[in-house]
Amino acid sequence: MAELTENSNKKCIFVVGPTASGKSSWALKQAEKYRGSIVNIDSIQLYRDLTIGSAAPTAAEKAVVPHLLYSYIEAPREVTAGDYVKDFYRLIKEKLQFPLFIVGGTGFYIQALEKGMFDVAPIPAAFRKTIEDELLNSGAQSLFEELKLKDPDSKIHINDHYRLVRAIEIIRYTGAVPSRLHAPESSNKNEFPFPYLKIGFDAEKNLYETPVAKRTEKMITTGIIDETQSLITRGFSDWAPLQSVGYKETFEY
Repeated sequence: MAELTENSNKKCIFVVGPTASGKSSWALKQAEKYRGSIVNIDSIQLYRDLTIGSAAPTAAEKAVVPHLLYSYIEAPREVTAGDYVKDFYRLIKEKLQFPLFIVGGTGFYIQALEKGMFDVAPIPAAFRKTIEDELLNSGAQSLFEELKLKDPDSKIHINDHYRLVRAIEIIRYTGAVPSRLHAPESSNKNEFPFPYLKIGFDAEKNLYETPVAKRTEKMITTGIIDETQSLITRGFSDWAPLQSVGYKETFEY
């Protein structure tokens, strides 16, 4: 990525925060004002088949400014943070409208892009499947205890099954400690090479209740049940993104 560091005019703004905090609408207004582009960094909005439950941008919003890395991955493919970083840098070499507003709430992806990722050997799908089966049959507790034993500094929550499985497969297959792959004290040539700002949206939890409830109702009325049912009918019941918030509850329904 050495050639990417030469252009200091490639300014980027990370727009981060929880669901329904207003980050997407703010970023759209700013991108329009400064004639920039919006780049997705929400792990679920990457998937073409997960548009309603992920609150992906509408066609009207996409017509205002360029929207990149949205709805381009098809089931049953699953994307890791490493895959996302590679896709981002492939994209950045194209002729884009800067500044870039990098919008989303997936902290692991944000950290991977900002601090860089160390190379991890490709892990066979069959190896991952054994861990997913272990999770399905025995629950998350034993995997979580293994993670805390091998990686005490891990911030992964026991209910974050997607990241939990990913961390365990890295530990078992490579022997690496996941949290150390992103340790700030480590010298990493893959750190983000462009000038950037971080804009964080936050508020008291009770202030989110109404917008989250409205968004949930909208998802139901616009078809998240049919969207989820379609994936199940097509044979993607075990697809990891269906364990994300919103889809997991719909899947159980």
